[in-house]
Amino acid sequence: MTYCNHPQLAALRDFLIAMPDEGAAPEPWPARDPADPNPFPAVLHGLMRVRGFGVREFPFVGLSVSTIRGMLGGAWHRLSQLQAVAGPLGWSTEDLATLAGEPLRPLDYGPMLCHHVGAVFLAAVPRTTEQLMQAAHEADRLSAREDHGAWQPVFEGTHDCPEA
Repeated sequence: MTYCNHPQLAALRDFLIAMPDEGAAPEPWPARDPADPNPFPAVLHGLMRVRGFGVREFPFVGLSVSTIRGMLGGAWHRLSQLQAVAGPLGWSTEDLATLAGEPLRPLDYGPMLCHHVGAVFLAAVPRTTEQLMQAAHEADRLSAREDHGAWQPVFEGTHDCPEA
């Protein structure tokens, strides 16, 4: 999928959604109290839950499970971490940073992932390994990618997303 453009990512999402549900759905986990004086963890938890992401399904954004747990527990968050999770959750970095109380500043960490990338991963959560292999072949077909034997990521950031 790293070679797919935005329309191809949308088609790959549709391909994954059309597959029969054979995998297990993520286990629910207890929510934080929304009345907590720091609302960020509860909102982040709610955004993840509404989109079907659990702690173990979310590290595709480039953060470790322990970092995600720390953010959900209210222990810490940095602007670069907020940038990593914002796009797949369908939020802007600015809005998430405002909610988290993080000051905005220029970032040099690369593009924020587009919501199309998050939608593909969300559709992949309940799929089996065999279904994910089928989806990988479909991604290769959609992107017309030649296999060169090495993974070379192409980020589909919000800067060129037709819906951003």
